[in-house]
Amino acid sequence: MPTLVGTRLDKYEIQSEVGHGGMAVVYRGRDTVLQREVAIKVLHPHLADREESRLRLRREALTVAKLRHENILEIFDYSGEDATESYLVTEFIHGMTLRQWLDERWRPHPILAALLIHRLCVALAHAHRSDVVHRDIKPENVMIRSDGCLKLMDFGIAQIIDHQKLTMTGQLLGSPAYMAPELISGRPLDARTDLFAVGIMLYQLSTGMLPFSGRNPHEVLSRIADAVYPPAASICSLVDDELEAIIAKSLARDPDQRFQSAEAFAAELEGYLGEAGVPATQDEVMAYFQDHEGYAAALNGRVCAALMERASAAIRDHQSARAIRLLGRALELEPENREARSLLGRLRTRERRIRAMVIGASALAGFGLVAAGVVLALSMPDPPAERAADTRPGEVAAPLVGGGKPIKGAVDPPTDEKKGKPIRTTDAGAATEAAPATTQGSEPAETAGATAPTPTKKLSTRPPKGNPPASKEASCTLTISGIPRAVAATYNLKYAGKTERLDSLEHPIAFSDAQVTVNLTGSRYFGYRSISREECRPGAKIALQAKRKPALLRFRGAPPNTTAECVSGPPCPDAKPHLIVEGASFPQIPMDQDQLYIQLRFKSSGYAPKVDKVSIQPGDNQIDVDLKSHSE
Repeated sequence: MPTLVGTRLDKYEIQSEVGHGGMAVVYRGRDTVLQREVAIKVLHPHLADREESRLRLRREALTVAKLRHENILEIFDYSGEDATESYLVTEFIHGMTLRQWLDERWRPHPILAALLIHRLCVALAHAHRSDVVHRDIKPENVMIRSDGCLKLMDFGIAQIIDHQKLTMTGQLLGSPAYMAPELISGRPLDARTDLFAVGIMLYQLSTGMLPFSGRNPHEVLSRIADAVYPPAASICSLVDDELEAIIAKSLARDPDQRFQSAEAFAAELEGYLGEAGVPATQDEVMAYFQDHEGYAAALNGRVCAALMERASAAIRDHQSARAIRLLGRALELEPENREARSLLGRLRTRERRIRAMVIGASALAGFGLVAAGVVLALSMPDPPAERAADTRPGEVAAPLVGGGKPIKGAVDPPTDEKKGKPIRTTDAGAATEAAPATTQGSEPAETAGATAPTPTKKLSTRPPKGNPPASKEASCTLTISGIPRAVAATYNLKYAGKTERLDSLEHPIAFSDAQVTVNLTGSRYFGYRSISREECRPGAKIALQAKRKPALLRFRGAPPNTTAECVSGPPCPDAKPHLIVEGASFPQIPMDQDQLYIQLRFKSSGYAPKVDKVSIQPGDNQIDVDLKSHSE
């Protein structure tokens, strides 16, 4: 392919090639008039003659030119439709793409994921307010400037909303792994289509995995259309219920069930970060990228301190449920935090006591009502003369309640000595003067020498409204397969806002909700299962199949600018060299066994290349790199 390096396009000198894709080549250049460095995106020669491609480049120029935001790549110039070479001129970004960062330096962390995605939501909110839908949100289209500023770019397939719903026709544009269901099916598109892709990135940054994956693009698209994916917490135990809910809302199949705007998405993430003591600001994002290792090392302690402070405040405000939730989040980050464990233990003990007291009070309330009914019945006045004559020997005549039989053992009610009237006892135990009984027409009930009984209300055995009975928990046994019994005690189950340590592969669970999702979390395996109250019955055994996590490779001891490539073929996802640095990661490797061997070739300038055979397991793997210098 011919290169333009060393040539000139109008006032722009072409200095070097920095990247290329299916549509264009990107060069580093210089504006000779304004004396500034620029990036020049030039259409491939075989596309420059196609009207569709030229129109697409023009659309990108017109689309982005109307956007002015610190997190959106700025366009400086456009060649025009009639130019010999079709090109765009933008600001030049010194840095790398988010895709490269994920491959080389990223370690999944929910707080960092929320921080970065919040910044993208802010940028998208600006674009959406200008009626621009990006339609191709993915890590490859996010640049990280050398100072840590994120830049959303490549609006090449963006659409301008004309206040009618967009529809896709003809070619399916975009990246399969980040497409929304409506984009695949050809249904109307709007800003919420971008938010689905952002939700996929939030999941990916939180867990290190894509929510929808498959052996080929068709399988990926099929899974996206069904919107079924493993809960993020089942892959990364640091993902708490709050972030899981945010992810679930962003990945809803129905756009009406998602966040309805980028502003709403950003606000939710800002609240999540604020609770963890991390400000959702551009400065915070830049601080992470400028010293990612130091920032990440201090993050857990910083977040735990903020969560503990907020949990203590919740305890002082008698908000036990909130305090328990905050302490649970703190313990996910620092499992050995003694203060958090102690507070959580005391709160849960108090919660169990309160629950027991509520249940006991409910039972006592029911018993008390029955007892009060007996006392009330015993305190009723004598029956009319004609009924008194019908009583059996050994029984005392009593009023008939609701047409029932006389109550045995009734006694004369107490009377007011001054007025000579019977006194009734209320449910609360207070004595009140009995009013004269009247018939329906408010006429005296006394006829033919007989006195009508005092009307009696039907007694209720329901507990008082102020103390409802606690809902009965569903209980059953979870049977876990797919992990060795010897390591079961190192895994946790997360469900219904609580975390329980496994003690065996058969674990009792109990919950009050209509349905829960149980997540198995640990170092090598993950799994999840949704369980309803109907299927969770005493004695029932519910199966949960554990799966192996993909292998994540971390490298230690590599010289600067070292690359690693897999030369042994599958299960490695590719055979391309990947730049590795201290703590860097390698593309994830799917695992169908508990242990595999792969061969990695390491190269670095000034060092002899080396091929190592390494053993890998599901989950994190640390690989030591030992290269010999040419001078040795």
